[in-house]
Amino acid sequence: MTELEVRVAATEATFGRFHGQLLVLGKTDCARMVAFHLKQLGFKASLLKAGSYSTPVGARRALKAMGVSSLAEIMDQHFPRIAPAEARTGDVLCGPSEDGMGDAMAIRLHRENALAFLNGVCGEVVISEYVAAWRVV
Repeated sequence: MTELEVRVAATEATFGRFHGQLLVLGKTDCARMVAFHLKQLGFKASLLKAGSYSTPVGARRALKAMGVSSLAEIMDQHFPRIAPAEARTGDVLCGPSEDGMGDAMAIRLHRENALAFLNGVCGEVVISEYVAAWRVV
């Protein structure tokens, strides 16, 4: 498979798994979505090593157990950071969360769209306000 085919296949699998899912911390949230996506690309996702959580406090505690304070720090440890405008299909984007909880991660889909959680549901959103991105392939 070419790089583009790998990106598209992983992104389609992630879209199929998460699109339309309600936000449930520790089960269907942006960290779990990114971990699933990275597994589709063949990576062992360290995002899941901190254990389970079901509240914002538990999520922060899980990050602290991993020795980081944000999801962006985890991504920085494993992937090269790029400008959000450089993101290709399947790359990971980061912006502010709507609830002030920290990083809101998304998967770049196509053109100006990303797969992200908004208003408690995962769906296709227009890319805006993203402050960081990582090249994952």
